Amino acid sequence: MDWMACVDQEANSAAASNAAAEQSPLLRHSTSDVEPVRDGGLSLLEEILARDIYIKPREVVGLTAHVDIQEEMRGRFDSELWSVLHYSNSSNAWLDQIQRKIEHILQTNRERLTECPEQADICILTALHAPELTAVLRLPWDFQPVSLERDPTQYYRGHLTTKHGRLSVVAASASRMGMPAAAVLAMKMIQTFKPGYIAMTGIAAGVPGKVELGDIIAADPSWDYGSGKNISSEEGSSFEAAPHHLNLDPFIRSKLEKLRNDHSALDSLRRHWPINIATPLTMHLGPLASGASVLEDPTITSNIKAQHRKLLGVEMEAYGVFAAAHEAPHPQPKVIVLKSVCDFANPEKNDNYQEYAAYTSAQVLKLLFEGHF
Repeated sequence: MDWMACVDQEANSAAASNAAAEQSPLLRHSTSDVEPVRDGGLSLLEEILARDIYIKPREVVGLTAHVDIQEEMRGRFDSELWSVLHYSNSSNAWLDQIQRKIEHILQTNRERLTECPEQADICILTALHAPELTAVLRLPWDFQPVSLERDPTQYYRGHLTTKHGRLSVVAASASRMGMPAAAVLAMKMIQTFKPGYIAMTGIAAGVPGKVELGDIIAADPSWDYGSGKNISSEEGSSFEAAPHHLNLDPFIRSKLEKLRNDHSALDSLRRHWPINIATPLTMHLGPLASGASVLEDPTITSNIKAQHRKLLGVEMEAYGVFAAAHEAPHPQPKVIVLKSVCDFANPEKNDNYQEYAAYTSAQVLKLLFEGHF
């Protein structure tokens, strides 16, 4: 009697235990009034695999009492990384092998379920733990640390309440500054927590005359200002920029525009900062360029400004977050990048406004989600 066992990796433990007790699900066997078909089990299996109307098994184990059939079918089974076992009434070795196979499937299923955390409505990432993530964790959203097995990133899970209900939030900081680290963390959070929104807060350098220290910039569009070609000619070396712009979702932009016009709410944030800030707090929606290095050279900032005459600021991560969401599997989250101005990318820059800028960007994100979603 020849059996073909198709062990489904999605089977629950009860079904799998029953399958083991019954020596695996029977797909094809001989009866007393029908001549056994030598390759009947394999033919049926190949039909199942070839036709889309059937649910395909994840694991396949062949079972036969005939050594010659086992050897004949071994090549076909090996080509698919399947197993074919020899059944014998005088030994339970084959049954022990199937039992171990089922136990392995159940164990990997349990580990997979354990590693799949609860989804989040919103994911927030920052480039730095201090002062950027620290400012996010100070929001009254009851953040608690969450560690995932096999993932070195420290996550923090919290929740907030909007006028339409409760939303879950997960926050984390990247391993280092820059677009690569931000893109990696953004994609990890998208794949792991499947958020509807992915937001980034933090600090940026502003363009003098267009923004003030502490002002919030909502990136639209975002691009990598280093994308392009360095060329050499008789006149010397030059750089031909080839920026790829990624834009803010119109739905998000409309909400940010309403928040931008809420001057009393923004002024309240300024007044609640423990140190007196004389300059009014303003929110801007506009171009924010990303690059690979910290800037202290006004000449470079001027060159970046040539790529977009309405440039508001420069930082190091936003484009990586936009790109990660843009390339993520569907459903893709909507991106929000809020960076506040802490300096003007010149030799006079210092760290005096970093904490205030981190605070204003995190607080504006709070106003956005709690009051406009």
